[in-house]
Amino acid sequence: MKFWQKTYLSVLFVFLIAFDLGAYGLLKKSYQLNEQLDISRGVSVYGSIENSLSYILSVYTERTGITNYETVIASFAANYYKEDILLEVYQADQLIYSNAYQFAGDRAELHGDPYQSVYRKMNDELWLFIGGKMEFQDLRLVISRKSEYLQEYHVTLRQYFITLSVVISLILSVALIFLLFQLTAPIRRLNKGVKAIAAGAYDQRVKVGVNDEFGELAQDFNRMADAVSNHIETIKKASEDKEIFINNLTHELKTPITAIKGYSVFLNHANYNEEERKMAVQYIHEHIARLDVLSGKMMQLLYLKSEEVALEPVDIEDLFSYVINMERHHLEAKQMTIIRECSADEVYGDQELLQSLFINLVENSIKASSFGGEIQLRSYHYGESVVIEVLDYGRGIPEKDIAKITEAFYVVDRSRSKELGGLGLGLSICNEIAQLHHANIQIDSEENEYTRVSVYFTTPLQLED
Repeated sequence: MKFWQKTYLSVLFVFLIAFDLGAYGLLKKSYQLNEQLDISRGVSVYGSIENSLSYILSVYTERTGITNYETVIASFAANYYKEDILLEVYQADQLIYSNAYQFAGDRAELHGDPYQSVYRKMNDELWLFIGGKMEFQDLRLVISRKSEYLQEYHVTLRQYFITLSVVISLILSVALIFLLFQLTAPIRRLNKGVKAIAAGAYDQRVKVGVNDEFGELAQDFNRMADAVSNHIETIKKASEDKEIFINNLTHELKTPITAIKGYSVFLNHANYNEEERKMAVQYIHEHIARLDVLSGKMMQLLYLKSEEVALEPVDIEDLFSYVINMERHHLEAKQMTIIRECSADEVYGDQELLQSLFINLVENSIKASSFGGEIQLRSYHYGESVVIEVLDYGRGIPEKDIAKITEAFYVVDRSRSKELGGLGLGLSICNEIAQLHHANIQIDSEENEYTRVSVYFTTPLQLED
C-alpha cells in the first residue's frame, strides 16, 4: 500500500470516528431536549386531568354519598379517549378503572409522588406514561398517550445522522485524495528521478519546486547524485587515461623493439660490409638507449604517483643555481643565456623533486628555443601564492595542444620530438611533482612567440608565510 493510501485511510478513519461521536452526542442532546419538552406537555395534561377528575369525584361523593366511582370515571375518560389519552385509576393499589393497555412488569409511574413519567415501547409504538397521587382521597391516576412526534423525531435524527455521515465521508474522501495527491507530488517526482538515475541517467536531477522537507530531501539527493556522477566521471576519465597511457606506452616500446629486432636479423643473416655493420650496431645502441630512458622515466612517474613528500623550506636562489648548473652543457651547446629574477626567496617543497621539476621545464625551453636564445627564470608572490615560472621565446605551443600537453606520451610534433629524444613524459612528470606540492601548472604560449610555464604553490604552509 502506498504512502498516500495509508494516510488517506488513517485520516478518514480518525475523522469519521471523531465526527460520528460528536454528531451522536449532539443529536442525543437534541433528542433529550425534545423528550423533556414532550414530558412537560404530558405533565401539564396530567395536572389538568387530575384536577378535573378530583373535583368531579368530590362533588359526586358529596351529592350522592356513593363511593363507587367507576361509572363517573368511565364517563370522564371517554372524553379524553377521543384525544388518544388513556386513563387508569387505582385505589390502594387496586385498579378500579382502566381503558388503557394492561401489561405485566414494573410500573414505576404508580409510585410517583407527586408524579412519575416513563416511556415504553409497545407494539412498535412509543408511549408516555405519567402517574401520580390524586388530591381526592388516596386514589392514583395514570394517563398514557402515544408520543408519535418524539418517535418520528428519533427516526428523523437517525436518518439525518446516517445521511450526514455518508455525505461528510464522501466530501472528506474527495478533499483528502486531492490534498494528498498535491502533497505527495514531490515524492512521486523524487521517486521518478531516483529511478531514472538508478537506470543510468546520471545527468538527470530531481526538480521538486517546494521549500519544505521534500525540497530539502531533493536538494540533498541532487548533491548526492552530483557526487556520484563526479566520481563516475573521475573513474571513467582515469580508465580512459589508463587506456591511452597503455596504448602510448605500447607504441613507444614497440617502435625501438621492432627496430632492434630488424637490425639484429640484418646482422645475423645479411651480407654487409663493415660500414653497414657499424651503422646497424649504432641504431641498435640508440634504440636501447631510448628504451633505457623510457624505463627510467616510467619508474620516476610510477614513483611519483605513489609517493607523499615532506614539505620543507627550499631556497629559490639555490634552486635556480642548481638547475642552471645541471643544464649548462645544453645551454652552451645552443649558446643560450638564462636570466633569473628572485622576488620570492623561499618555497615549501621537496628539494630534489623541485630540482627535477624545473630541470625538465628548462630542458623543454632549451629544446624549443633557437641558437642564441634566452630563457627567464622568475619567482614572485602572487596573492597568497608563490609563483616560479620559466619563460622562453622559442617556437611556442599551438593553442589546441596546451590542455593536453601534460598528459603522458602526448607530444606536439612527434617527428621533431623523436629527433630531440623526447618521449612526452617530461611535462607529465612535472605535473605529478606539482600535484605532490599542492601546486598548479599554468601554461601560456603563442606559436613562434613564447612559452611561459608558471607553477603556483598554494600549500597551507606557504599560506602561513
